[in-house]
Amino acid sequence: MIPPPPPPSVWRQASALACIAFLHGLVYWILLPHWMGEDEPWQLENVILVSDGYGLPSDYEFTEKDQALAPLSQLQAKRRFRGASLETIGAVEHGILESMRDKGFWRRVDWVGRDDSVESFDEIEVGITAAHHPPLYYFVTAPLLWLFPQAEPRFQLLLVRTFSLFLFVITVLLTFAAARRIFTKGPGALLAALLVALWPMSARGAAVVNNDVLTRVWVALSFYVACYWTTREEPEGASWRVRLWPPLALLVISALALFTKTSGASTVAIVALATLLHPASLRRMRGTVLTLLGLGAVAAAGAAAWLSTHNPGVTLSVESNLERLRTGLSLKSLGALRDTIVGRFNWEGRGLSPDVAPAWGVFLLVVLALSLIAFVWRRDWLRQRLMWLAWGTALVQILLMAVRGVTKGRYLMPVAPALAVLVVAGLFVLIPARWQRSVAAGFVLLLMAFDGFFVWHGLGRAAWLEWRW
Repeated sequence: MIPPPPPPSVWRQASALACIAFLHGLVYWILLPHWMGEDEPWQLENVILVSDGYGLPSDYEFTEKDQALAPLSQLQAKRRFRGASLETIGAVEHGILESMRDKGFWRRVDWVGRDDSVESFDEIEVGITAAHHPPLYYFVTAPLLWLFPQAEPRFQLLLVRTFSLFLFVITVLLTFAAARRIFTKGPGALLAALLVALWPMSARGAAVVNNDVLTRVWVALSFYVACYWTTREEPEGASWRVRLWPPLALLVISALALFTKTSGASTVAIVALATLLHPASLRRMRGTVLTLLGLGAVAAAGAAAWLSTHNPGVTLSVESNLERLRTGLSLKSLGALRDTIVGRFNWEGRGLSPDVAPAWGVFLLVVLALSLIAFVWRRDWLRQRLMWLAWGTALVQILLMAVRGVTKGRYLMPVAPALAVLVVAGLFVLIPARWQRSVAAGFVLLLMAFDGFFVWHGLGRAAWLEWRW
């Protein structure tokens, strides 16, 4: 059963949101300097190698002796991509490094020093690689490079960044669709989508080459389907096909997310929560159990794939995971998470001045705490059942980051739709419904002011005035 078409007013809102997201993302696409998206050199290297026909996994393993003959970054890529020779990989790295030199990478990124006479990625930072990442993002983006097979790396970078811009628009629209299932009245759904569209570090995802941007789409799509499934009105005597497609779609989306990036693992939590929160979960126990078993199989396949590619984010050591968890939940790590959500640029090496991260951090914590009131104070404009889904999604993502030991805003961005819903619920929960539009308008003006400040300080001034592009 396909969801019924929304009324014309909703189509108008969705069209306006798409335009806002596209234009806002385009600003970041234009102003973000080449190679200033985190991990872009390594991510684009993977896209280029896949576009050249080296996408299949390899059975090659290297030894310590091999590390004396070739850079570690090239050995890792050879271990990942079947048929790719060290000479081919070295040529790809050389072309990217030349473009990075032309665009002032070493002047812009503080922690790499100022010596740009490097011959491999190892001389930027030993051990950094994207060769261990799941393959789906690279298979999706590689066909873009077939159109211009001889293009220079910076043009290829912009081509793949254009794909990110359209993925950003899709993410905003999915947020709106999901929020409409949660906020049954008022401007809450529109405000949640605008928060994802206008938040600077969210819009920055429209201008980077990184598998995070595709992961965001899968998580947002999973969140929407889960919201739809748990709130739809199922007709009496509905066929098994009508009942089957939402959980089956959720399992497929979860698999796609797991084969895009480990940060897509929150889709597993979304599917599990939606299955348990469904009104008929107890009445149709067999279907519930089968869905959870299928989810377990998907999660196991994803974990096996991560282990087979030597993914450093996955370890079976209990001691290592506990140590990572302690690191990820430390005050220092949580402070870094706050800063990178609010605003860091030039490979997260520079912040905003004046530093507004503490103020925004307090504000977000307050509204998130206020959203908890919705669990005990019933509001007719909000579906409480889906608040459990939003909170569960957000908390699982934070826990996954903590277990990884790396708490950065871009790893939290996949659950931006759920976080946006919680922020809006916190804004509205204590005020009368008749004031919601005024509060929403004021919050949008605040977002626009902050975004203008970020665009000027974090992008415009740094890209155009300080470095003359």
